[in-house]
Amino acid sequence: MALFSIITTCFNAEGCIEKTIRSVLSQDFRDFEYIIMDGASKDHTLQIAESFKDAFAAAGIPCRIFCEEDHGIYEGMNHGVRHACGEYVNFLNADDCLQNKHVLSDLAKIVNKDEGKTPAIFYGDAAAIEFGRSYRYGKDLSLITKRMPFSHQTVFAPHSLLEEYPFREEYRIGADYDFLLYAFQHGYRFTDTDLTVCTVTLDGLSSVDLLHTFIETTQIQRAHGIDHYPGKSYDKKLRSLKIKQFVMDHFPKWCIHIIRKCQRIMRGQNEHC
Repeated sequence: MALFSIITTCFNAEGCIEKTIRSVLSQDFRDFEYIIMDGASKDHTLQIAESFKDAFAAAGIPCRIFCEEDHGIYEGMNHGVRHACGEYVNFLNADDCLQNKHVLSDLAKIVNKDEGKTPAIFYGDAAAIEFGRSYRYGKDLSLITKRMPFSHQTVFAPHSLLEEYPFREEYRIGADYDFLLYAFQHGYRFTDTDLTVCTVTLDGLSSVDLLHTFIETTQIQRAHGIDHYPGKSYDKKLRSLKIKQFVMDHFPKWCIHIIRKCQRIMRGQNEHC
């Protein structure tokens, strides 16, 4: 069994997947496997991925590529877990990159020191890129009952936990948050590695769809016995977000920049050096 499984789920990602693959191939650590789950892309994503198989073989890194049609990213992630054999699993999206070539070797030192203790979820920092600006993604485990506490791409979760509680595919945006909330409520340890694990590109659905992110986050919290918006407070919040979402969808980009900047300030997401 490998120590880590790195899983990249992708669909029609020919414009960005190469940099993701190269960041994995560059690692100076070898006790891991790389799995690419292509959701039956219609472009050249699969061909680009396949072109790296010889390079991974030469580096001594097991690399497996699967082309399986799915109904969304979380189904693809669950498929990837079923193929994985690593003790800890990380999901690195297409268009995201491991921060440097030492990420996995540095993380392995931390994980090995933790050996013999109860299973832990390891997480760290992420550099986020949005609208051409780079900043540190907010990280605060104490906020887990309120929102996603850190970037999911920094998480290395026990394989056994992912088998025990797969991503709930009925969620379109927040199944990763649901997974972390489940782990937190069931007593799993969370260990901050203090490593900058990856660079993430925030142009995905949950980074721009404020309204549906809030609705689904609230559904997840209520499913776990948490309700921050009882009674009319939920409707009030919904009305406010509908206005913000209208601005996001229909106003010029400078308006969107302001909204996102305000969000970053509120979350303590400062400029990343």
